[in-house]
Amino acid sequence: MTQGRGAPPRPMPGSPGGIFRGMMLLGRGRRDGMSCFGNTPDAVLAALAPRVALWLVGGVLTLAQAPTMLSGAKIVFSLCLVLTPVVLTHQLARLWGREALWPRYMAAALWCDWLVLFVMLAAVAVVAGLMPAAVGVTRSALLLNGIIFAYNLWLTWFVARAGLALGVWRALLVVLAIAAAIMALSGVSSVLPPHYAPWQDFLALPSGHGGR
Repeated sequence: MTQGRGAPPRPMPGSPGGIFRGMMLLGRGRRDGMSCFGNTPDAVLAALAPRVALWLVGGVLTLAQAPTMLSGAKIVFSLCLVLTPVVLTHQLARLWGREALWPRYMAAALWCDWLVLFVMLAAVAVVAGLMPAAVGVTRSALLLNGIIFAYNLWLTWFVARAGLALGVWRALLVVLAIAAAIMALSGVSSVLPPHYAPWQDFLALPSGHGGR
C-alpha cells in the first residue's frame, strides 16, 4: 500500500524515528510496531549498546566508591541481568524454529524495556497527585512497584508474542523462563562468596521507615 498524498513519510525500520515509533506502538499493544525495528544482528547490537554503556559507567562508579569484592559481585550480576534475556530467548527461538525472527524481536524487546522507565515516571506523578499524604511511603512504594512490575510483565509477554509469532502460552513461557533464570542467578549470587543478595537492593524502599 502506498501512503496518501501529503502524509509524512514513515521512518525507515531501525532508524531512530522508526525505533521510537515502534516503541510507542508496541507499548500500546499494537503488533505493527514490530515492523519498525531492524531484523539484523547489527540492530540487536545497536539496541544492546546503551545498556552496556550504562553498565560500564555504573561499574566504574561502583568500584570508585567501594573497591571491594561485593562491588565486583554487583557488577558481574548486573552484566548477567543484561545478557540473560538475550541468550535465553535466542535458545528458545532456536528450539521453536523462530531463529529468523529473533533479531527483530530482540531489538524490539531491548528498546521497549526503556518504556518501563517512562511508565515509572508517569506512575510516580499519578500516585503523588492522587494518593493522600496519610497513606505513607511504604504503601505508595508498593503501589508503584506493583504498577511497574505488572506493565513490565505484560510488555515482555506481548513483545515476545508479536516478535516471535508465539501463542499465548509460549509467550508466557518466555516471561517465566527469564524470571526463573534471574531468580536462579540471584540465588547463586547470594550463596557464593561474597554473598551478594540482589533482592535486598531491588526491594529497598526510599526510606528506612515507612509511614503508617
